[in-house]
Amino acid sequence: MAITESFVLPQRMYFVDLRTAETMEALFNPSELEESLEVLYNELGVPGLSHSPLQYSGTGNHKFGFELYAVGDGATQRAQIEDFRRFLLSLCYPAAAADSVLTGAPPRVLFVWPELVSLQARILGVTFKHQRFALDGGTTRYVATLKVSEIRDARLTSEDVRRLGTMRSGSAGESPV
Repeated sequence: MAITESFVLPQRMYFVDLRTAETMEALFNPSELEESLEVLYNELGVPGLSHSPLQYSGTGNHKFGFELYAVGDGATQRAQIEDFRRFLLSLCYPAAAADSVLTGAPPRVLFVWPELVSLQARILGVTFKHQRFALDGGTTRYVATLKVSEIRDARLTSEDVRRLGTMRSGSAGESPV
């Protein structure tokens, strides 16, 4: 590795609000990303059989959990970390113009961690742990714990996942597989 490569910052995780097209980059990449997927089976009760056969009923949504850190002491940095907090919170509420069941949910989000994840999702939950404060009471450090779940409008197959992994949506507005 060349010495200049050791100083290059990695691309950061980002989110795109697919309702407004607003894009927000994480202030720092998480140090860990928890990924989970549940395969759903029904246990069939067969009288007289020594076991319960499993019948496949579907695959759950791909879920991710991670922590995002935000740190900033200067006025500009504090404004930036507060803006990021408000952006994350906004992804948990429907739009003011929501007038139906379809539009009355929080927005879809394009969740991207370059070279690892790119898919449409919804924020299932966010928790903020405020850890450090300025003299005026404003937050200078927090940790946001996020839970994100993929959403799809089309069937996803074993072959799709083998070919694409979790890189299933390349840009804002592009439909999932």
